[in-house]
Amino acid sequence: MTEYVLVKNQIDRDLIIPDEFKLVSSTQRQRNREKVRVERYQQEKEVVSNNAHLTLVYGEDGRLISYNNFFGNPSLPLPSENNLVQLATDVWENLDADYARGLQFMRIDRLKRFYKTSKGKRIDFDVLWIKFAHNNGSYNWVTIGPGGQIMEVERESEWDYMRSRRATEEWNYDDWVLAREGKGPQLDAPEALA
Repeated sequence: MTEYVLVKNQIDRDLIIPDEFKLVSSTQRQRNREKVRVERYQQEKEVVSNNAHLTLVYGEDGRLISYNNFFGNPSLPLPSENNLVQLATDVWENLDADYARGLQFMRIDRLKRFYKTSKGKRIDFDVLWIKFAHNNGSYNWVTIGPGGQIMEVERESEWDYMRSRRATEEWNYDDWVLAREGKGPQLDAPEALA
């Protein structure tokens, strides 16, 4: 049975929790000077970096700040770019209509995402990244993956213009977390400094 993400006790049917994924970690972190809750869902009981997983980041007020689904099916095609902006706008409207009113479309980029299987095989897949600016000065996006699945939603991402890289902490990105914990290399721009 399909499970969906809960936001302020409301089901968001755009945001799926993949089959057989269970909550394995819930931690308090700091993001943009705010205490946030970072939840990780996956099939395995122990956290394995870059495996197939879902990360959710919730703000102090319960709003969903970030949804990252690292489990795509590369055999499915990407949707055409027609209507992607409207699809992404609908995702924002369903998630937080008040916030959505402050968004302005910027561009669509084709990016790569990946995860590793339990045997360590890397699975790469393409995604379409629909980026928006918000009148609060932040960057925001919805990412659409194979088969038209929503792969990412992120809001309130700040930019460090002096360093030409992201300023917001990336608790939703395993390689950044590894760098932050001193277990991996510092990531190149545009990723945030760990």
